[in-house]
Amino acid sequence: MQILPTRLHGLLDYLVSMLVIALPFVAGWHGAARWSFIALGGLGIAYSLMTDYEWGVVRVLPMPLHLALDAIFGAAMVVLAAVLDLPGYVWLVVAIGILAWILVLITERRPGSPAPEIRGRAP
Repeated sequence: MQILPTRLHGLLDYLVSMLVIALPFVAGWHGAARWSFIALGGLGIAYSLMTDYEWGVVRVLPMPLHLALDAIFGAAMVVLAAVLDLPGYVWLVVAIGILAWILVLITERRPGSPAPEIRGRAP
């Protein structure tokens, strides 16, 4: 059941990615834990910027590929919760991973509004 518009999904992409980047600083993690979450959040922002939806800038990744990357993002969150020492935050990290999977399942597969035309481009 695809009930979540891509416009809202895109907003959530950026918010969740920023949360993932901020989490190691809030939790006081260092080393692998810190850099793993910074990298994962940064990748989330990068592929969101490249997605063909309302919040995309470059718009080269189709929405189904974006959703596949979101599923991998969710899996990475669960794996990181299992392999890193994250005292007091394991369940939050797992919850973010599960949320990513749920969003993949309920998000519409096509953007609600088309990409804007670029002036000067030949038809």
